[in-house]
Amino acid sequence: MWQWAGRRIAALAVAWAVAAAAMAQQKSWREPGPFYRWQEALPERAGVLLRSQPLEPELMLAQAASGLRILYTSKGHTDEVVPVSGMVFLPRGEAPEGGWPVLAWAHGTTGIADRCAPSLNPASERDAAFLNHWLQAGYALVATDYEGLGTPGPQPYLHCASEAYSIIHSVQAARELALPLTREWVAMGQSQGGHGALCAAAHAGLRAEELGFLGALATAPAIHFMERLSQGHPSTPDPFIGLTLMMARGFEAYSPSFSIEQVFSSRARALLQVVDRSCVQQVIEAGAELGLTSGDSLKVLPFSEAPGVAEAAKHQEIPLRGWSALPVYLAQGTGDRMVSPGEVVRFSEQLCEQGARLNLDLYPRAGHSGPMIQGLQAFEEWVAARFAGEAAPSHCGDPGHY
Repeated sequence: MWQWAGRRIAALAVAWAVAAAAMAQQKSWREPGPFYRWQEALPERAGVLLRSQPLEPELMLAQAASGLRILYTSKGHTDEVVPVSGMVFLPRGEAPEGGWPVLAWAHGTTGIADRCAPSLNPASERDAAFLNHWLQAGYALVATDYEGLGTPGPQPYLHCASEAYSIIHSVQAARELALPLTREWVAMGQSQGGHGALCAAAHAGLRAEELGFLGALATAPAIHFMERLSQGHPSTPDPFIGLTLMMARGFEAYSPSFSIEQVFSSRARALLQVVDRSCVQQVIEAGAELGLTSGDSLKVLPFSEAPGVAEAAKHQEIPLRGWSALPVYLAQGTGDRMVSPGEVVRFSEQLCEQGARLNLDLYPRAGHSGPMIQGLQAFEEWVAARFAGEAAPSHCGDPGHY
């Protein structure tokens, strides 16, 4: 018994040390200030701009003529109106007649702590290069932080409806800024944001003409991400245990039947100190440092079969409705360790069955970020065609394409 207790205390000590080290690396991260806290009664309607302010120079994208931080109303995971933050960037030059075409950018996983909100931090090198390309090509960017990032309340990680509303309502709120923006827009996202862009399409597709919605472009979309995190060998160190805990925090927010204490061991729960306060890179590094395996982290294997997980995971599912004739572009690397290429192909087949106008590109051996880099020219041509009103191409019924 004492040997077991000693090992447990030692493990917790290591976890606390890792947490302290991870947090020490975050001194440059900004905490959300008063801008993110709305003190007055919220409007009853989602998509209302609450306030805006110019972005600090260090947060500006190189190809942007101007950038604003925005706070707006959206519909949260409880179906109540909540404040959500985000950003709006305009390209350089004179706006074309009708305004700058709008891309609603949905970011990949940054973390679940408020300090991980993109509107508080400079974009990563990868994201900055990607977004600057679109600005240089003449597109305005409306970029949500998602519910609960920066603003009060939990971040319901991968909750499909919450992501969809955050994206859709960011575009509606941006229209109140009196900026030269088109009414039409395309949703675009990577990883978690790819999932979000598809969720936005599922919801906006039912009212596409009313909302001015033209289609969705998703790279490495986090489809059935939970199953991917459940595939590790029980005795092999899994650096993504922290991401599983991040997802579990989301489950706690939107599924009352789920309990982290019932599912995760005390050793794994010690990592929550990092998950709750750090951003994604530190979460992964802390998990790797601890050498946690799914076998010593989970009380039930696989994670997908743990109590309450199946019910919680239903909130992550992308609805298979509203896709008829909707333009969708999926791009996936076959060497992606985070998102299963097979799941993306299976989802594309489901969209085809629903009548979507689907374009699917698989990039041989490309990793998680590969399609963002390799597919830019093809993406730009596809997006330009949507704003030009051209008929969307479709690979449905052409299995030889992939």
